[in-house]
Amino acid sequence: MSKTALIRIRFSDGTQMELPENESVQVVIDGPGDKPKEGWARLNGDKTPALFGKANKVRAAALAQGQHMLTFRGVLLIEGARRV
Repeated sequence: MSKTALIRIRFSDGTQMELPENESVQVVIDGPGDKPKEGWARLNGDKTPALFGKANKVRAAALAQGQHMLTFRGVLLIEGARRV
């Protein structure tokens, strides 16, 4: 059985996570912003301050610096993503 390669993602808050490269994650494709616009949804649930934007699913292998990723900790800015 072959082992799936991992992607190590570093975030601007100093944290990091590793995911299989074929894992689906949500990234913000428009926004985030503090005011809702047409077609935007709330990204961070009941947390304050509210963040709005559009999100889309992508494979972890497609992540790049500067994208915002939705995680269980909220919306985090990606500083780097590379295969380990």
